[in-house]
Amino acid sequence: GINLSDYVSDSIPGVPAITLSASLADTLLTRSPRHAWYGHPRLNPDWEPDHSSRADLGTAAHALLLESDGSRLVVIDAKDWKKPANQDARDAAWAEGKVPILAPKLVDIEAMVAEANRVIAVSEFAGDWQDAESEVTIAWDDDGTWCRSRPDRLTTDRRIAWDYKTASNAEPGAWLRGPLLAGNDLQAAFVVRGLSVIAQTAATLVFVVQEIYPPYAVTFVGLSPTFLAWAEQKRRQAVALWAECLAKNIWPAYPERVCYAEPPAWSLAQWAERWGYEAPGVVDDGRPLAEQLDGP
Repeated sequence: GINLSDYVSDSIPGVPAITLSASLADTLLTRSPRHAWYGHPRLNPDWEPDHSSRADLGTAAHALLLESDGSRLVVIDAKDWKKPANQDARDAAWAEGKVPILAPKLVDIEAMVAEANRVIAVSEFAGDWQDAESEVTIAWDDDGTWCRSRPDRLTTDRRIAWDYKTASNAEPGAWLRGPLLAGNDLQAAFVVRGLSVIAQTAATLVFVVQEIYPPYAVTFVGLSPTFLAWAEQKRRQAVALWAECLAKNIWPAYPERVCYAEPPAWSLAQWAERWGYEAPGVVDDGRPLAEQLDGP
């Protein structure tokens, strides 16, 4: 299969074009095309991989859960990264596409993975998980725009995909407040769309969410049809915007005119109730600021 470093750098064999991922689509919609350009390894000539969060518990647990032999983990016999020798060992592991981890953290990681495996083994999809493949890269031509995704685990018949997430709170209600901001809904839409094109299957993506603190509780979260339909609308919007920017090679950032902030409705209501004021009328009439200052 395709290794992670090639996937991250958008060097996918057999794919003739620059590809769009779910994380870049989220950047495109929640920030700007310029931010997406900056974060793309084949568009930004100064792009470098981000290792800032690579050596945490979640990343290491992810590697051990998906590869039970721990072949991607490199254990550094040190208590921290302060010494230059430890930093060099860490950087060497990253360069080889492996995950460096400090020795004192290994016990926690193994405890996390043991709990994840225990809960998965008694889940409704235990048999499917057992027979599935880890970290399968999929790439497809989406009506002229190439896209890519990499579910953490995928059944051989391409019906069920999983993505492993770590969080401080994995309670489903609490965790679901995060996907809109983290782009997890777009990730689901990309996986479902990609498998529908490549394998002609109506796939389901399940998030395996685990807490990083004892007792390392695990929950499984899927998106409802309504949520997934909304995510698909966002995916289509991102693909259309990406295609336009690629075709024109124009990557705008934020608007260049003044953006007027509106007070939240709840804040105005609270102010009016507390002090007895009427809510103020709209001041901005859409004209340039200089003209408004000059009067009507």
